[in-house]
Amino acid sequence: MINPRLNNEDKNRNTLSSIKKILIGFVCVILIFILILFFYPKAFRSFAFMALRVKNTFSYYILDSEPHFYYLEMEKNGKEIRASENESLEVTYRDEFVIKSVVSDDLAGKYMSVKVEGLNKGNNDLGILLKGVELVDKIIKSSVTMNDSGVVSGYKILINYRNKKIASVPLKILITPQDWFRFAKDSSNVREQIEYLKKAIELNKNDISVRKILAGIYSRQGRLDDAISQYKGALKLKPDDTMALVELTKCHIKKKEFDDAVKISRQIIKINPKEAQAYISLGVSLAQKGQWDQAIQNYREAVKIEPSDYPVRLKLAEAYKNRNMINSAIEEYKYIAEHSRDADVALFSLGDIYLKLKRYEPAIEYYKEVIKRQPRLVAAYANLASAYAGMGKWPEELNNLKKAVSLSPNEPTVRFNLGTAYERKGMDSEAIKEYENVLKINPEDADALEKIGDLSLKNKKFTQAVKYYEKLAAKSSKNGDIYTKLGFAYGELKKYAASAENYEKAIKYGAKNSNLHYNLAYTYNKMGKERKAIAEYEKISPPTKEVLSILGGYYIKEKKCTQAINCYKKIVNREPQKASSYSSLGYAYASCNDWDMAIKNYRIALKYDHEDNELYANLGEAYEKKGMIQEALKAYINAYELNPESTKAAQKIPKLKIQLLQKKVQKETRGNEQ
Repeated sequence: MINPRLNNEDKNRNTLSSIKKILIGFVCVILIFILILFFYPKAFRSFAFMALRVKNTFSYYILDSEPHFYYLEMEKNGKEIRASENESLEVTYRDEFVIKSVVSDDLAGKYMSVKVEGLNKGNNDLGILLKGVELVDKIIKSSVTMNDSGVVSGYKILINYRNKKIASVPLKILITPQDWFRFAKDSSNVREQIEYLKKAIELNKNDISVRKILAGIYSRQGRLDDAISQYKGALKLKPDDTMALVELTKCHIKKKEFDDAVKISRQIIKINPKEAQAYISLGVSLAQKGQWDQAIQNYREAVKIEPSDYPVRLKLAEAYKNRNMINSAIEEYKYIAEHSRDADVALFSLGDIYLKLKRYEPAIEYYKEVIKRQPRLVAAYANLASAYAGMGKWPEELNNLKKAVSLSPNEPTVRFNLGTAYERKGMDSEAIKEYENVLKINPEDADALEKIGDLSLKNKKFTQAVKYYEKLAAKSSKNGDIYTKLGFAYGELKKYAASAENYEKAIKYGAKNSNLHYNLAYTYNKMGKERKAIAEYEKISPPTKEVLSILGGYYIKEKKCTQAINCYKKIVNREPQKASSYSSLGYAYASCNDWDMAIKNYRIALKYDHEDNELYANLGEAYEKKGMIQEALKAYINAYELNPESTKAAQKIPKLKIQLLQKKVQKETRGNEQ
């Protein structure tokens, strides 16, 4: 049986024990806060805060409650600061900070940790040097949305107790124009650079330098309208910005807007008369407009300001050359060659000038000097070859062309020039080989195709000529000269239909070959198309003697007397002392039954050729038609004496003698009757 008294005593003892513990705990808390107050006096700003801390700490330590977070003790850019949940911590790319401690109910901080969102430094960022630039860069790369002022919200410093979040401090991350500019500068991706700079401008619309940088990128990318827009934006903010004006002028020049470039260049000169680039841009623009005298004047002004600007001197020399002021150009090039470290262009240009002037010896000297400086410069060897060609030094020409080919075997122009050199020396097979090399490099090279076609035609390789001309015709479908050559090649192959077709195309596309209508007429004749042939012969102007004879013969056959006689009269006018001229005209009159004119022209013909039996026979026939038997007999006898094998004369003589005898008998009979 349990003693009730003993139970009551136990209960009292337990109650006393609990009270004792509470008192001991309270005393311990008081002692701890005294210690904290001594060592960390700043942790307590007011009595109310101190009371709250006591209450919360008591709950944490005695009642095992979750600790409360109060603030972070930090060092930012060398200054001590506090960060709490009630106020955002501002961070820019320039900031560096360290979270030194977490002020919470866990006074020792044994189980506390912090983590800055956006940074990957580890599980606990306490005591670690943190850089705002790393956070800013990550935000820019992730394309996080920000407001018009460049502020990014949403990032926090997380405060954890035993790896569980108990609080957070908001971050206010400020993205500045300098951040975008910095990213643009460091990026190798042009598109990224442009986007970064555009965002920098959005954040600071009055930043002229960023606008100019963006404009420069646009200009280099060929986005000239965008570049012009940015330069104009900068000039609205600062109208006298010389650099922006100069670069804007260059953009207009690239766009071939030379009037705008001239206007702006003159504006720059008014602002700063010593701005050499303005005179250069003005010179370039005026040169493009063909105003060479004004261009020269402005280049000279630029040279006065910057005498050692040799690229401008080169422009001046080129302007002299275009104005045909050759001596001035030579003088300028020589100055550059003597004073500039990079004199190769000037030396080469001097060679070109002397080559054009056909002063081959100085041209050769300058090209040789260029080659000393640049022994692998193909153009120098090619032009040196041209100079030797001008002097008739074919071996030297050939050697330099071969050297050029060895340095650049896939340069079609040099190969073509080598082919031309071979062709001039009559080395057609070697020339064709080089032209074929040109076609291997560029199968569409029209000049090489035509050269091989021409050489094939010249060497009577008509099938090969047709092959290359057909390729050329396919490329140049309206080249009349190519169709002329094709027509001739097909004609030589006796492919008259193809020949005629190409001659017709040649005429259609305006070919100027003087033999074109004749060749087409000849081809029509071969095809049995006489009327079409005559139509082509009639188009030949002026007609040759052969054409007049052909036409005259056709007109006689067609009984077109007037046309026939006119043709033969033209022959007489061209060759008034040739028997054949008058003989043909006499024959035309005879064909038209004009025997008097026939006799007249036959007799004139006999003055120039007394031994033409056929002419005497034709004269005899004309006399016979006129009834002049005695004269006819005499003419036939002359013909027979000159050529006893003349059938016509042999047959006519006895007949005419009989006629004369009959006339004599008739005459005597009439006399006796009287």
